[in-house]
Amino acid sequence: MKLNKSKVSDSVKRALLEDGYKNDLSLKIKNINSKKVLRATLISRENGILSGSLWFEESFKQIDKKAKIKWKVIEGEAFKKDSVIAEINASLHAILSGERTALNFLQMMSGISTKTNKYSKLLKNSNIELLDTRKTLPGLRYEQKYSTFIGGAKNHRFGLFDAIMLKDNHLKAFGGIKNIKNINFFKRGDFLEIEIEKLSQIKIALKSKPDILLLDNLNLSEIKKAISLIERKCLIEVSGIKNPEDIEKYKNLSIHYISLGDLTKNIKSIDFSLNIS
Repeated sequence: MKLNKSKVSDSVKRALLEDGYKNDLSLKIKNINSKKVLRATLISRENGILSGSLWFEESFKQIDKKAKIKWKVIEGEAFKKDSVIAEINASLHAILSGERTALNFLQMMSGISTKTNKYSKLLKNSNIELLDTRKTLPGLRYEQKYSTFIGGAKNHRFGLFDAIMLKDNHLKAFGGIKNIKNINFFKRGDFLEIEIEKLSQIKIALKSKPDILLLDNLNLSEIKKAISLIERKCLIEVSGIKNPEDIEKYKNLSIHYISLGDLTKNIKSIDFSLNIS
């Protein structure tokens, strides 16, 4: 995934405006020098994988263009509890008014990358790729999918615009899976994917020549039967895995992807502290 700096800048700008950094009441004090340069240290309060460093930097630099951040840990690198992650030199205004926005991005994104990395390691030495989903917080999809990428996952489609994915409600709305083969899609996007909830749907779905069949919430025995029915006519994605330990049951199967909404849906942020020296 290529980092889009303009998206980062726009996202940070919205977050700072949401927080009202231009009208920080704590700085409405007589004789205070909001341009005074301060030094602060970013400390980790638990183990994790660093993600979101550019968003963190932008949160200060959009308030103080001269702000300088020296990273002791680089993006995507593991860190230990109580490690010095970065040192910041910026104006009093930037540090006090940008702190919360900077930490919000870093904590959320590092949390996602840390969780994703744990899942990714479980698939080590297999041919299966870990995928993220569209189960993201509104307005933060780019940040969340970037974080799964940093953690070791492959990005699935970013939205409705870059691929066709027909799930249960699509199939019902279009008159059932039997009708899909008769639909002429004007544009397929990167791929055509069809969700399978029952083994009886597979042969019908294959008539549409999908790129991927998504086996959703099938048990292990059903997945094995599905693999034999598909006969390598398309790629296979599995979803519906609830627990990390269950990954071991699937890693030796002849499937191509495991997708997990849990990567971005159930977020546990990593705890950081920013302390003025």
